Amino acid sequence: MSKYEMDFEKYKKAIEKVIQRFSDRGWEEIKVEEIWFETSLPMDLILQVINMGVAIPADVKSITHGGKTLWKRETEQ
Repeated sequence: MSKYEMDFEKYKKAIEKVIQRFSDRGWEEIKVEEIWFETSLPMDLILQVINMGVAIPADVKSITHGGKTLWKRETEQ
């Protein structure tokens, strides 16, 4: 990794840990603003990591930002 490349893996782990903590509390909808509050990571970095893909517990139904849905669990019928 060059001097200026970002190691997204450590940010991904931090975000996944917070999402898991929210899931453990029974939260079904998680707002990116809440992830930001818990991690203090820049908002654009959080959005980029979520768009790259993170592990999301089965209890979580959606992740939103500014009233828009970024991720939603597909419902089985």
